[in-house]
Parts: sequence; structure tokens; C-alpha cells
Amino acid sequence: MECSTDLSTNRASNVLVDAQATWQQDNGQPFQLASLRGHPVVIAMFYATCEGVCVITKNDLKAIEASLPAAVAAQTAFVLVTLDPDHDSPAALKKYRLAQGLSTVHWRLLRGSTKDTAQLATALGIGFGRDQAGLLRHSSQLVVLDEAGQIVERQEGIQADLAAVVQALTVVAQR
Repeated sequence: MECSTDLSTNRASNVLVDAQATWQQDNGQPFQLASLRGHPVVIAMFYATCEGVCVITKNDLKAIEASLPAAVAAQTAFVLVTLDPDHDSPAALKKYRLAQGLSTVHWRLLRGSTKDTAQLATALGIGFGRDQAGLLRHSSQLVVLDEAGQIVERQEGIQADLAAVVQALTVVAQR
């Protein structure tokens, strides 16, 4: 599969999607995004076999984590939600976590139903779909949520201003 950033994105409201959706973590346990309220969150969507923009997205998130002051990093949740729940099983996500060296303390790797995935993508401004060959194509966004789940910063994936993301997370954490 390939991924691309040439799809236009839908600009949705700045409120996190229905917090009642239940996601599945890479450890197989259920997870609700609402449980992250009260914390700064940086969230992006990806899929585990992507060798294009998803690699940049993950690397950017790791760079953001490394750039945060320790007190802010301790409060911040890093969330990657798969755009390909049919292929990214909990086992596939766990394998990805291990291969990429993503901590289980502050990082969440999630998969959901097709409907919940589409709703979250819309809320985050991420366009995605399969092309005629069946390859998954998607745009990329790094999205910062405040303690209430409101979008306070959004950066285009491969052109992301990482300093702006760090600043937004720092402001949220200091509230």
C-alpha cells in the first residue's frame, strides 16, 4: 500500500468527535478518547504498513515528544489512529509499536470501526479513501486538542511546523 498527501481535506468543526466511540488499543483493550480529557493531546491518523507520509507523521510526533519540556511531556498523550482497521489488528499495531519504539506510557495506538474511523478523520480534517487499484490514499494532519477535546492547533503533515505544535501543547499543559 502507498499513501499520499494530495487529497483535499474536509474542514470540520473544532470539537472532538463523539466521545462515546469505543476504540481498541494495540493491547486489545477498549479505549475511549474521552478518557484523555484534562490532558493535552496530539493526534494523527496513519496505517501501519504505510511507507510514505505515515513515516514522516510518526517521526514528527517523536520529535515533538522529544522537544517538549519534561513537565509538559509527562501530561501529553500521543495518539495514532489507524485509517485501515481491516488490516491493522491489535497484533499489527503492537508489532508497529515495538518496531517504532513507541512508549506504552504516553502513546496510544488505536483502531475502530469503519464508521468511527471515518467520523474521526472528518473531525480532524483528514481525507482518505482507496484509489482504483485499492491503495489507501490519505492526507495528513497533526492535531492538538486541549483539555476539553477542542482543536487548538492543526498542522499539515509533511509541512508541519513542529514548533507550533510544541507551543500549543505547552500552552494547554500550563492551563
